[in-house]
Amino acid sequence: MLVSYPCVFYYDAESNTYTAAIHDLELFVEGNTVEEAFARAKEMLATYIKYAKKFDEEISDPTPFEVVKKGNKNTVLLVDAQI
Repeated sequence: MLVSYPCVFYYDAESNTYTAAIHDLELFVEGNTVEEAFARAKEMLATYIKYAKKFDEEISDPTPFEVVKKGNKNTVLLVDAQI
């Protein structure tokens, strides 16, 4: 089963890095590029889902992509994980 969550990418000019935020699950990672942050977000989501299921934790449903994207000036992409 494939799950997808909208992920917002924030650029920090001071540190020249990107933060990937999956707000529905309160997950955050950084990368030097959007691609690196995306890859780390994907890995983090898969790990989160794996352990949430292992420990019978409730997993929040994803907010629809359109809702997250609407009015957001940052890059928003869907990050998915196979569970």
